[in-house]
Amino acid sequence: MNPSNQMQLPLPGCGDDGMELMREARAWAAVNYDEFAWFKRQALDDSRAGYASANCLLQMMRRKFRVKVPNAYAACLARIAKEQDDRIRFRHQRSKVDGFTTAVL
Repeated sequence: MNPSNQMQLPLPGCGDDGMELMREARAWAAVNYDEFAWFKRQALDDSRAGYASANCLLQMMRRKFRVKVPNAYAACLARIAKEQDDRIRFRHQRSKVDGFTTAVL
């Protein structure tokens, strides 16, 4: 058994691909401010009745605004929204972007 190769594995949620994905999603949210503001408002409304669904909100946002947004951004946008408003509640699954948010999950 060689423990040196185990040290090269990234911690779950802390890999380079997660960092890049979160960076891209933050840039998308900044460029698409109105769409992301709508996403947060809807998430907050849904949270009052229980929990919001990031995937459902992403689909609704696409239909309402005719905006292109990758499916992979759903987890990122949920965490970014939660960073900005801690009243928003999502049912989170583990994600490769978990190490790149200040939101309490």
